[in-house]
Amino acid sequence: MIFKLYHGSSPYLSLKALKQETLNFPDIQFQIVNAESQDSQTIFDKLGSQNLFVSKRGIIIKRLYKNKDKDKLIESILTILKQGTSTDIIFFWEAEKVRVNTRYLKFFKENSALEQYDEMNKRSFGGWLKEELETNGLNLDPTVQRLLAERTNYDPERCANEIQKLKLDPENDTTYIVDTLEKDIWALIDAINMKDKARSMEILENLYKQNNDPNYILSMLARNLRILTLVKHLNDQKKSFREICSILRIPPFTLPSILDTSKNYENKQLIQIYRKLSNLDLQIKTGKIDGHLGLTLICPYL
Repeated sequence: MIFKLYHGSSPYLSLKALKQETLNFPDIQFQIVNAESQDSQTIFDKLGSQNLFVSKRGIIIKRLYKNKDKDKLIESILTILKQGTSTDIIFFWEAEKVRVNTRYLKFFKENSALEQYDEMNKRSFGGWLKEELETNGLNLDPTVQRLLAERTNYDPERCANEIQKLKLDPENDTTYIVDTLEKDIWALIDAINMKDKARSMEILENLYKQNNDPNYILSMLARNLRILTLVKHLNDQKKSFREICSILRIPPFTLPSILDTSKNYENKQLIQIYRKLSNLDLQIKTGKIDGHLGLTLICPYL
């Protein structure tokens, strides 16, 4: 008998790993048991019954820990696993991180049958993203990789979906990543500069619909304003396109539009907007105002 438990604070990563594991058994058709919504006897019967026409079964038991009779059910299932008299392959998946002091988790750990997948920080996400791109046969510039990570808020599931879109692009055109959030942020800055309140609100609503965190939107606004200010300053110093891109480490194809935008601003305007955004950032971080509300109130009046 083969058995293993997949769990962790990242249900997407743990489930992805489980699905990958099933590929090691191409001749087995796995039966999925949603343990959360089924009664304990039905689950126990499925595990205990044998098929006369199949010598080895594949079973995936999901959310056993959410079953209302989990204590009784887990006790019975662990007894079956300990006996190990069948040739079945049984994988368990929990959409959460199981506590370390439970008998459920201890059993799998003692049998070296435990897989844990937790949420990633920015550093580990970068490594994960690089591996995912290699697995999918994609070679992206580091700058584009960073934009992809930021655009998806370091969410592996959202990022994986974007990678699939890249695979479907016949020309493997990565500029669409910049064309999503980047264009919206620049458009918002333009609308702010033109005092177009309706357009500002329209863009902001679109950013919210894309599930972008208000803190992230605010940081992107500040980032782009900083780039705008520096491009304007370096251009005034007669720096070449190549020098500006090198100093600021920005993709060359983005510079012409940024430079055009910078010509619409006076330094005094940029400083004033940046100060207002900094003040809003402080208000949000100190809990004095909600992020969504703060951006909604301030953007049309910057």
